[in-house]
Amino acid sequence: MHASLSTEVMYLSKIALGSPAFRNPYEVHRALWRLFPEDAEARRDFLFRVEQSGYSHTQVIMQSDRQPQASSDKVQITACKTYRPILTFGDHLRFFLVANPIKMINDEAERKNAKGEIKKCRVPLLREDEQRVWIQRKLVDAAVIESLAIDPAFPIRFRKMKENHVGRIQPVSFRGTLVVKNPETMVFLIKRGIGPAKTFGCGMLSLART
Repeated sequence: MHASLSTEVMYLSKIALGSPAFRNPYEVHRALWRLFPEDAEARRDFLFRVEQSGYSHTQVIMQSDRQPQASSDKVQITACKTYRPILTFGDHLRFFLVANPIKMINDEAERKNAKGEIKKCRVPLLREDEQRVWIQRKLVDAAVIESLAIDPAFPIRFRKMKENHVGRIQPVSFRGTLVVKNPETMVFLIKRGIGPAKTFGCGMLSLART
């Protein structure tokens, strides 16, 4: 099988955020948006992961379709390089992913949506066996997982100021090795991300040669 090459150049950047306000992950996402030129029709075309977080500083790694631009003295791009994954059937790779594994269940109060159907609610998967099934299902069309370690990550607590909404997410880190079986699907997952809560730093799949 031929190698799959991402048709568009992506960018990997390291971002330093220097304000206590960025302890709120929702504000991190808003700050990263502002690194790109204003475009009313632009969709969110970046994924990110918080690598280090302290009271007055936050370190982020970001993958984006567009090249970021510096926004202020509180948001600094400390490194940026182009990224175009080239994958081949049978490649053995190490992977790392911080994700929010969930399942959908019917609303216990049986509230209805606009179509008159019972609403669906997201429920976190807390047992390791459920988390293993979840990640295997997400990668099943792209790769075979050879080894896997699962660890709980720090809970993500956020506040949306405009809606006065407070929330909490319990992400999980997945790391291990895999064998690529469909390079095109793997590149698609790299670009799209895996699972929900991408706004809060989940879903960015990192790969490296073994």
